[in-house]
Amino acid sequence: MDVDASARRNDDAAMLASLRGRVQSSLEAVRHLVPLSLRFRVWQRRALRSVRGGSRSEVERLFARVAATVDRKRLRRLHALNRDAPFELEEACDHERKLRVAIVKAMVMRLHESKPLRILDIGHGGGYFATVCRELGHSCAGTEVPIERLPPGTAEAYAEITAALGFHDEQRLLVEALHPLALRGEYDVICAHKICFNGHQQATEWGTSEWRFFVEDVRRLLAPGGRLVLELNENVARYGRLRWYDAALHDYFASVGTVAGNWITIER
Repeated sequence: MDVDASARRNDDAAMLASLRGRVQSSLEAVRHLVPLSLRFRVWQRRALRSVRGGSRSEVERLFARVAATVDRKRLRRLHALNRDAPFELEEACDHERKLRVAIVKAMVMRLHESKPLRILDIGHGGGYFATVCRELGHSCAGTEVPIERLPPGTAEAYAEITAALGFHDEQRLLVEALHPLALRGEYDVICAHKICFNGHQQATEWGTSEWRFFVEDVRRLLAPGGRLVLELNENVARYGRLRWYDAALHDYFASVGTVAGNWITIER
């Protein structure tokens, strides 16, 4: 009887896990039907809950400050030219939303209330986050993959965006699994948002060993008291209800830092 009961429990657990996976996949499919503008408002409201004094009005105040320093006419023209482009490219050119997203992320990281910091943004995607950091009084460099690694049209769009933002402090960097980063310097904050360099949604997507190597390598670039901030992309098809990692990877991140959903913060 004990063997049969154990088998039934295992079957029930497997069935429940399968059901959770199907429900999560269904929710993900529905989520993409929700307008991007509405998704952004919901995300912004949730994100600002963790920010002391965080509010939509503060985001708009900072947006006005940043917008006054960039070539908005050039950015609007670029967005208009790419309205019918593939989603990722059209989204990258939507400077008004991208700047607001960057502002909220900077506020979540408390960069709007800190002393001037040396920041490195890995995979800057046009330089929106770096531009916001610069307006907040920080020094922010960025990296992006070699031009030949970018999708068609993206390299040209990024060049237009960085020019319109006035962001030129970037270098080309290919992040590879189990390879040291070709970087030097010392930073107070190293961050990477909506990460794809980990082989996101590919068969080679990083596991615990690759992430451990990356984290230990990045730590050599952090100043004492510095922090590494990672914002993971979700992969529901692979991770189910955990969304961004499997149990082993979650436990690793939790052992070296703090885990808040898809945000990982690791201090030196």
